[in-house]
Amino acid sequence: MCGLYGFVRGGGPPQADVLRHVAGLAGTRGPHAHGHAARGVRHVAAGPLDATRLSTPVDGSLIGHARMATAGRHDDLTCAQPLQAGPLFVAHNGTVPGHRFHALRAGLTLQTDSDSEVLALLLNREATLIGAAEVIEQLTPGLPLALLALHPDGRVLAARRGHPLYALRAAEGTYLCSLPFGGAQPLPDASLVEFTPGGEAVVALPSRASLRSNQGGPAWTP
Repeated sequence: MCGLYGFVRGGGPPQADVLRHVAGLAGTRGPHAHGHAARGVRHVAAGPLDATRLSTPVDGSLIGHARMATAGRHDDLTCAQPLQAGPLFVAHNGTVPGHRFHALRAGLTLQTDSDSEVLALLLNREATLIGAAEVIEQLTPGLPLALLALHPDGRVLAARRGHPLYALRAAEGTYLCSLPFGGAQPLPDASLVEFTPGGEAVVALPSRASLRSNQGGPAWTP
């Protein structure tokens, strides 16, 4: 159960109080580490997120993450997110079963113990929204997830299936958060949305499995 937050620049920079609010909400979901990426730079630190210390970007978009450790040691900052794959930054709430197998099959060399790394690396290879959706389904077939991916041109991909992810569209841009906040609406379930300064594009996440409905056990933690 990690927390995600972000801002996609539209008509101007984010409102500092709104950005800090969504960061603070996301921070309640991950006590082990936190980080954010903006303007091609990644910042990570151990421990819970203190939203009062978050500086807002002067220009461009931003994504952030609060980590509840699963794969990888809780105190290993190489596993802190957002993870970087080339120019792409990825923040992920969920699991990637068999991530080392997927990396081996794709000819990738992993640099961390985070199971999300292979997801970031393969998303960096994809130039289309459909291709990104296929990667997500290949690595997390039917599994609950929420994901933000920041491209160097300021585009942000936002995916959710089962796990929550909310968006507030404002004149200055779009705010994103794992938890509900004033005026925000949930993104469509089982979807991948591309946010740009000029608009949005949406595709459905393909589904070849439904582990969520067929697990035969307790409900997934959102």
